Amino acid sequence: MENGAVIRYRLDLLIRLTDTTTGQAVTSQSAMFRRDGKLMPSRLKGDGNYIFVDIGRENSLIQLTVPGYDALEFSVDYEELDENMPSIDLFLIPSENTESILTLSGKMRGLTAVEAVQLGKPVCSINEFDPKGNRVSLFLPNRQMNMEGGHYGLLHGEKDYEHFVVEEQPNQSTVKLKDQLKDDFSVGSGIARVIFGRVGEKGNYVLRVRNTAEHPRYLVRYTTDQSVKYRVYDFGGDEPAEEKS
Repeated sequence: MENGAVIRYRLDLLIRLTDTTTGQAVTSQSAMFRRDGKLMPSRLKGDGNYIFVDIGRENSLIQLTVPGYDALEFSVDYEELDENMPSIDLFLIPSENTESILTLSGKMRGLTAVEAVQLGKPVCSINEFDPKGNRVSLFLPNRQMNMEGGHYGLLHGEKDYEHFVVEEQPNQSTVKLKDQLKDDFSVGSGIARVIFGRVGEKGNYVLRVRNTAEHPRYLVRYTTDQSVKYRVYDFGGDEPAEEKS
């Protein structure tokens, strides 16, 4: 009887791609990952999951291109990733020429991040928070919703919001957060999905949303080296309606 050969592979990186405007997975056979100018072979496993096997665990810069989305360069630092399952979540911004896209762009000194949540159309609302278990119970609309791994904002009216990440969703009405909530809130306060923008050199920024022809108002959050500011922006109008620090 011959001994069977055992072939082992090592998962060196898992990258999850998400459309930041919809929260939906980006699954494309044309997604291209390059390191040092060389194409990195990837395997598409499930919705938006790209795995890299036996590529070596070296810190590096990777360039990503996906049809219909802005090109993206991101760093891989294995000291910051889980040793057994090194994974990175990337949020892609649709290209400017994509159909039904609205764009907000500008420049702000010292800007490090820009993001937004949609007003008037929360995905759910908060019931209570259990700090011991780091769990939030929710009031949900009449639909199934997978929030695991998502970034959300707990709205404080139209003044500001607290950004949180869902680590786990044990059931439809309960989520476990990555970190505890820090701010006070009112029962029934809306929760909206966070949309990420891009900040370039010298504080130039771009934020894009889908044109749904309803509820075009967004609460935009600008993070600088020294402060956090909020603006209520109406994509159906010409200028931000209000700014808060």
